[in-house]
Amino acid sequence: MESRFAEVGDILGEAPVFTIGDEFQVRYPTVEEAIEASLQLHLRSAGLTGLRIGIGWGELLAEDPARKPFGEDGPCWWRARDAIEAVERSGRGAQRATAIKTETAIDTLLNDYLLLRDTLILGLDDSDARIALGLLSGRTQTDLAGELGINKSSVSRRANTHGILALVEARSIGSPPLEDGR
Repeated sequence: MESRFAEVGDILGEAPVFTIGDEFQVRYPTVEEAIEASLQLHLRSAGLTGLRIGIGWGELLAEDPARKPFGEDGPCWWRARDAIEAVERSGRGAQRATAIKTETAIDTLLNDYLLLRDTLILGLDDSDARIALGLLSGRTQTDLAGELGINKSSVSRRANTHGILALVEARSIGSPPLEDGR
């Protein structure tokens, strides 16, 4: 998983870091980037493991910045913890599941989007996930067909019938109008 985390870091500038056991943390400057990171992590872990991701928004405090991510506290940290617990209470904890807590009026909208997005991702196999990642990065279906060793019509069929194109188009919903609340 660490190599998958590094790939997300290459895209978004900050890679998740394992903390204790199977938990990991990362801080992004915007909710949009955190939602994008959750999408990338879910797609990159397809066929390996399910992830439970909690996203919090707000101020993040650190007792000792040199020890990050250990010793962090504040509204952002606790909201992310609350979001993880919401995933666990939902019964989706062993699957690919994401929840967010910003304590703003858009929490319900964002959590509904994440539920639908993650449910769609749950039905993707490894090839579908690679097609989704390729399309999200701007590559063409023709390029992806060559990379995957399949014909373009197979890529097109999968993209259309497995919800991949909808996933790519719906990505813009993860751009909420929140002010910097770190």
